[in-house]
Amino acid sequence: MKGFITTKRIIESSVLLMAIICVFAVSIMSKTDEESTLIIDVTPSSTAGIIAEANTVKVSAVQEVSRSTETAGVDIVASEEVIIEEVIEEDPILAEWEDKLIAQVNEYLSIRTETDENAEVVGKLKRGDVATVLDVFDGWYEIESGNAIGYVSAEYCLTGLEAYEYAIEVCDTYATTGVAGLRIRQQASTDSKILKVVPQGTKLTVLNNDEYEEVDGWVVVSYDGIEGYVVADYVDVDMVTGEALTLEEEEAIRLAAEEEARKAKEAAEAKAAANQVIIDSADDLTLIAAIIQIEAGHEPYEGQVGVANVVLNRVSSPSYPNTVGEVIFAKGQFASSKMGKVIGNGVSSTCLQAASDAMAGVNTVGGACHFRRAGNTEGLIIGHHVFY
Repeated sequence: MKGFITTKRIIESSVLLMAIICVFAVSIMSKTDEESTLIIDVTPSSTAGIIAEANTVKVSAVQEVSRSTETAGVDIVASEEVIIEEVIEEDPILAEWEDKLIAQVNEYLSIRTETDENAEVVGKLKRGDVATVLDVFDGWYEIESGNAIGYVSAEYCLTGLEAYEYAIEVCDTYATTGVAGLRIRQQASTDSKILKVVPQGTKLTVLNNDEYEEVDGWVVVSYDGIEGYVVADYVDVDMVTGEALTLEEEEAIRLAAEEEARKAKEAAEAKAAANQVIIDSADDLTLIAAIIQIEAGHEPYEGQVGVANVVLNRVSSPSYPNTVGEVIFAKGQFASSKMGKVIGNGVSSTCLQAASDAMAGVNTVGGACHFRRAGNTEGLIIGHHVFY
């Protein structure tokens, strides 16, 4: 579907339909003689009925005709049906959505085995799912969506053009770039500022809200946090609608999600256990060197020694645990979650040297027990850290 079809187009199609029918009716000559008079009734109510029918499953309008001869009436009805069908064929949106249905719900609409609200539920038509109407009953539609076939209450459904309009509101719409170097512009003008240039095949989110003016020939899109206009001729716009799920399919999806979560949990636990084995086997020198690499791997040597001094100063302080491991793994104190990976990959030689020197007595920060990114805190600044 090229470009973005708006409500304006739908209204124009309806107006065109009304105009065609009215012109046709005027063209019928009133035949008056001594036996009979043919009268065409084109009232506002009958015209509105035709437009309303354009939103139903079959999109077929038959105007009420007051007639004295059966033959004349049949000719008029047949001609009107041909006109309606021609309008539908010329408008791709009418043609695509004439037998479509969407549920106007927040979560889902139950699909049942019979036209009874107490009948067995066989599937769910969720918000944004589209179904094909198979038949119409009193207050019910028989539908097919995905693998689900059954009946839904008409009270919660929209069909035809109304379904399309609602789908625009609730379904995601994407514009795929058909050219290399598509420009996203600040305004709908080729003279407007270029916000971003995207390569061919890029998927852009189409925006449909009142914040942006709708301009013919342009589409409002969002990409990577940038919102702007692109030329409609250079993108293919597609609305992403869903399909209903049977109860069996829904259960299968739930079980698959649970299995995926279980596997992810087991993998995380296995990784944590492996890291813990690595950490448990490391000595104090390796632990200190690893935390230096994590916290100050790109800092100057004096700063790396300073991190080791902070760890050792805490071990010596009665306010903190008295072992290197307990100090480093105290909750919320150091970025120790990366410890197993760093040790497993091998600690850098410079960090090992800094840790070794600190343990041998080299001190660059005195009795400091804290360090953080340099900023508003007063203290000794080394590199990007302040020690205090």
